[in-house]
Amino acid sequence: MNIKRKGRSEIKRESILLAAKQAFQEFGVQNTSMDKLSAMAKVSKRTVYNHFNSKEAIVMELLSELWRSAMAEDDISGLSLLPLEQQLIALLESEIKVVTAPHYIELAKVALGHYFYKPDELKEQEAKMSKQDTALFRWLEAQNEQGKLSIDDVVLAGTQLHSLVKGSAFWPQIMGVKASLTDSESHELALQTTQLFLSHYKTKK
Repeated sequence: MNIKRKGRSEIKRESILLAAKQAFQEFGVQNTSMDKLSAMAKVSKRTVYNHFNSKEAIVMELLSELWRSAMAEDDISGLSLLPLEQQLIALLESEIKVVTAPHYIELAKVALGHYFYKPDELKEQEAKMSKQDTALFRWLEAQNEQGKLSIDDVVLAGTQLHSLVKGSAFWPQIMGVKASLTDSESHELALQTTQLFLSHYKTKK
């Protein structure tokens, strides 16, 4: 079996992201300079800028990484054994847990602050994240193909789900008007969102 070895550039990029993750959690995003990142990653400052043209670009990459990990395949391996409603509830609870985590919220605030006056760049970043292959998107496609859901546009349906969740479990935290949801509140939001979504998209028998 041939195992592809990582190149020096890829290894350095991973070192920078690992250092950024550690630094942001320990010192906060605002208190982490590119000099500190280069020192922690044991690479030159020029190398950091070769991979990421700004601290905000690193923030967006970490947000993207957190988003992917929220919908990791191994987290949903046993979902097929559950009723349809319970499957979607579990997927949404996983998303809620990530998007309301303090570290995710802090990163998101920095990213939004950077892109607030750059709507075209923000739209581009949102498009990249929305196109990511996630377990929720694969789940929607699979249920649609199996005839359990009747969806004309899976991408739109996924966006609708994210909007319903983030309206209660992301934007209020970003604005600082509400604390992160408790486990019971997260479950209730996932339950209500699931029931609303399935009332429209579940195949009528």
